[in-house]
Amino acid sequence: MALAFEDGVTRFITCREDQTVADASYRSRINIPLDCRDGACGTCKALCESGEFDGGAYLEDALSPDEAANGYVLPCSMKPRSDLVLQIATTSAVAKTSAATHRGTVTALDRLSPTTVALTIEIADRDALAFLPGQYVNIAVPGTEQSRSYSFSSAPDDEALTFLVKLTPGGVMSTYLEERATVGDDIAFTGPHGSFFLRESEAPLVLLAGGTGLAPILSILRTLESGTTTRPIHLFYGVTTDDDLVETDTLEALAGSLPGLTWDHCVADPATKARNQGYVTGLMGPEHLHGGSAAVYLCGPPAMVEAVRTHVAGLGVAPSGFYYEKFALAAPPAEVVEDAAEPGPAAVEPPPGPVVIPDTVAELLGLDGRDGRASAGQLLLPRVELPPVGAGAAGRGAESPADLWRLAGQPVGEPTTVGHVLPVEDADDLLPAVGARAVAGQEMLPEALIEPLLRPPTTQAPTTQAPTTQAPTDRPAVSPTGTVDGYQIGEEHPSVSESDALFDARRALEFGALELTIGRLTHQQLAGYRLLAEAALPYVEGDRLVDAASYTETNAAFHDYLFTLTGNEHLLRAYQALGVKGHMEESLRAATWIHPRCTQDHLDIVTAFSAGDRERARVLIAEHAERSKQTTRRAMRDVAEGRRPRFVTPGRFAGQVVLVTGAGQGIGECTARRISAEGGALVLADRAALVRDLAAELDHPGAEAIPVVADLETWEGASAVVEAALARFGRIDVAIHTVGGTIWAKPFEHYPPEQIRAEIDRSLWPTLWCCRAVVPHMVERGRGTIVNVSSVATRGLNRVPYAAAKGGVNAITSALALEMAPHGVRVVATAPGGTEAPPRRTPRGPAPRTAQERAWYQTIVDQTVESSLMKRYGTLDEQAAAITFLASEEASYITGTVLPVAGGDLG
Repeated sequence: MALAFEDGVTRFITCREDQTVADASYRSRINIPLDCRDGACGTCKALCESGEFDGGAYLEDALSPDEAANGYVLPCSMKPRSDLVLQIATTSAVAKTSAATHRGTVTALDRLSPTTVALTIEIADRDALAFLPGQYVNIAVPGTEQSRSYSFSSAPDDEALTFLVKLTPGGVMSTYLEERATVGDDIAFTGPHGSFFLRESEAPLVLLAGGTGLAPILSILRTLESGTTTRPIHLFYGVTTDDDLVETDTLEALAGSLPGLTWDHCVADPATKARNQGYVTGLMGPEHLHGGSAAVYLCGPPAMVEAVRTHVAGLGVAPSGFYYEKFALAAPPAEVVEDAAEPGPAAVEPPPGPVVIPDTVAELLGLDGRDGRASAGQLLLPRVELPPVGAGAAGRGAESPADLWRLAGQPVGEPTTVGHVLPVEDADDLLPAVGARAVAGQEMLPEALIEPLLRPPTTQAPTTQAPTTQAPTDRPAVSPTGTVDGYQIGEEHPSVSESDALFDARRALEFGALELTIGRLTHQQLAGYRLLAEAALPYVEGDRLVDAASYTETNAAFHDYLFTLTGNEHLLRAYQALGVKGHMEESLRAATWIHPRCTQDHLDIVTAFSAGDRERARVLIAEHAERSKQTTRRAMRDVAEGRRPRFVTPGRFAGQVVLVTGAGQGIGECTARRISAEGGALVLADRAALVRDLAAELDHPGAEAIPVVADLETWEGASAVVEAALARFGRIDVAIHTVGGTIWAKPFEHYPPEQIRAEIDRSLWPTLWCCRAVVPHMVERGRGTIVNVSSVATRGLNRVPYAAAKGGVNAITSALALEMAPHGVRVVATAPGGTEAPPRRTPRGPAPRTAQERAWYQTIVDQTVESSLMKRYGTLDEQAAAITFLASEEASYITGTVLPVAGGDLG
């Protein structure tokens, strides 16, 4: 769907056939105008320029017949039947929530030291600004068209807003503060931004601040001071020189009012008068992490952040949460880097002259050798004076051209004639170097888009960019660390399999989003929020997941949406980077149980937001987080248990190559897992890409597993699988064919011809084609085993076409066994009865929809249980046990047999 807005912006979204356009739009975080959601008000009225759709049900007051005839539609009611182009009657700015701009006045300019100024701003709409302790804003520098990013040092409830600014010669904000700024100046900023903020928790805190990275840490401490926390807190504060050490009296006062706060500081300059000379890493030990229960908050320059991350990794104790904010140095070429990277130098950075990002060779030489001589504050390449080339001669021309092409007296090249270098006026005039990326026909340098090393000068305020993910090598990380507004922000937690930290981190982020949005949402935003809450209802019945994949999608859309309402893209990225949706997709795709309150929680949370009830919303978010954790944990446990074969005979298939078709799920997957556990090399075939994930999981030294995605209902697909196996291993010792399964359930007179054909295609042809493809190879080798999977449903109600197909599999087995016996090839089959299995990730067909269809299907269930002497369904492990026995050398005297595995039902 293309959504074209009044300001010329077009956004593209995807929409399923069963979704309304409004639903799909909100899931894509595009807030098209919406009030009623059911075709009653007409607020969302749009013009459909092209495409086919079902207009849905609506009132004529909302959309008149004339309007409908002229192409007008209601996105809240319409469902697509093809690609669509819609004209939306609003601007993209209205449709996409963004950070707000606030205007105010400079009320104080306090010179805290020769290098640092405290800037105080008051705004008229203070009640409209909500921020979290640790966040930042983009301040427009008065008298310029540029902005710089600064973290609040004040608490969220303080009337006056304060910031710490590092003064750097030539800096845009520094020049303003030192030369032009006066109390009473008009000033504006946009925000808040950032996902670096204090998460709600009772975990011990370790705070680290470098330079004016103290600002967000002060905001955190002031917020804690206004509460009743008793959690242990320790602050490490590091600077470069004594002049950079500020706000120590404030820290002493906070330590006096916060009973759990202790702090220490250090200065990198060897000439310091401070009690600690060095870096913050020298002060921090494993005891500060409280055995891994502590959360670390770190704010400083990149070198400091990386040094601390490395130091913490070496302590041998992983904190429950590691939150950091870097000041990524960035400025227009040849401009002195200052407050664009907000706080300035920190304890791990040496005190050279101003840092310049060079753009030309002249500017690089202008650095006078300062760039690249230090790492983590340690001078690695001290400057030395080198004589110029040709020193002592009459001049540069005293050397011959040949002399300039020598190194240590050895010629390294030859002088060439060089004409004038002409600038390229238009890149379009350049000719492509065809073949330049290849050597001997092999592409050595594939073309790729590369981001520029330096951002070009801009007169606009920095814009929010989507963060990327950066992970250390020592532990799993969820780290949205893209450079935005001169900042890099990220967080890291232990793996979801090791702790509950990810679930706690999601809850903490949602608490933060709550504080920024409660009481500030429009009627339209609340309507969209409720729409997403309702979207998950069809996929849950009580404590049972009806459609786990769709629930996961709608649940993620509901949670994402709250973060979009903050207008802070960082928060949304931080939430998404936690990977909770990915963990849910992985664990819930085979799950059937869900906490019965989960979907109702969504509705109740929206109700609390509509009422502006902060405390009720907090309780609901906390309870919902716990229920989500219970659901995911149980699903993860079930997945782990379900993947572990119940019965294993070690080494039974060692040295053998086994082909398993239909290996993506069900009996085929379980059989493959057991063969892998018993040492067999596997060729896993399925038409679903799920088989690739299984092969990646089972592949290990000594028992390789390769996937082949193919349509086994065709000869081409079956032969391609056998060819892939022979190409990789050179032989197939065992071929197990499990493809098949009932698609529909109904009396024979209700089957249309196309459904009969589909049942035969699904359950007969894959076995027939795969046998035909593998037999020539086994005949040539004079050995091999084929195991087909049939069914006892050859005598079953409401599935005559399926019964016919499986009867064919029985006939294939007995007839082929007669032909193959002289060649040393065994052909056998199992005939499973009803088998309990997780919901299929790739459904065979549509679920029963009408009461009649459900009754027909229930007839199958009832007959299956009744005909079993054991009065139950079997398990996947029980089916795999029979298959692997017949496939093994233990069954070497069995051929032509169809073994019922159905609790006594002989079919």
